[in-house]
Amino acid sequence: MRKELNDFEIEEVKKQAREKLGVCRKSNDIIGTQVFSILGLYARVIYYPLGKSAPWGFTRISGSRNDASLDKPFVAINTSIPVQCQVFAAAHELYHIWYEQNPDVLPGDLLDEDGKETNEKKANRFAAEFLVDEMMLKQEMDTYQIGKITIKAALQLADLFVVPYQAIVKRLFEIGCIGVDEKNKLLSEPDESIERYRKRYAFSIGEADNRIGVDNLAELSGNAYEKGFITYEKLEYLLDLCGLKPGDIGIYKAGGNAFPSDEELDSIMEENE
Repeated sequence: MRKELNDFEIEEVKKQAREKLGVCRKSNDIIGTQVFSILGLYARVIYYPLGKSAPWGFTRISGSRNDASLDKPFVAINTSIPVQCQVFAAAHELYHIWYEQNPDVLPGDLLDEDGKETNEKKANRFAAEFLVDEMMLKQEMDTYQIGKITIKAALQLADLFVVPYQAIVKRLFEIGCIGVDEKNKLLSEPDESIERYRKRYAFSIGEADNRIGVDNLAELSGNAYEKGFITYEKLEYLLDLCGLKPGDIGIYKAGGNAFPSDEELDSIMEENE
């Protein structure tokens, strides 16, 4: 199996990333967690804590296995993993949605490309190009006066672009800011060591948020209840799928029918006289 993408494939992916940055009007912007909103434009997305050892996410494409009735792909993002990893996973899945239209499962070792298929390497490179545009990366390095790339510098840039440490190190290598020996040295640091450096330099720990979100189910359920289409019990059931209660979205169960007070009865009688 070929280890690296060839020059033609890399240029193709770069062009695709630039094109989509333009379409999304983000050519001069750091994407970060905005990628979740972008993903929501092109897919129905579920955010759920699947577990730290579970896949980072997966995509179900319209038309696969006779699901031609789906108007949008179905994407799940594992919120048990750090937010930076969720961001990278979302951008990776956008590549499959935009350019391949094939179902996909993101393994927990997504950033380790040894033995990965070419399409997965392309999706990773696209995510890196889309999230960490070369011009924007060099601009931030200039702004923060980052010259020599140390672990601290790599963590600072990873924090700015909201991407995994490993992804920013590879990106720095891809744009020629570090050589292969520097890249390998930075990537050889154990995860536990990187987390200790994060704490030492007061960068975001990037812990998992474990949030639950089922596309726009909460909004639709609330609207359906307020229009009388579903019962309060049905609303409770649907919101529970999102990890919510009716009160969390400002809906409360009405009390039972009560007899009007003497004052209310007098007022009603006066109005009818």
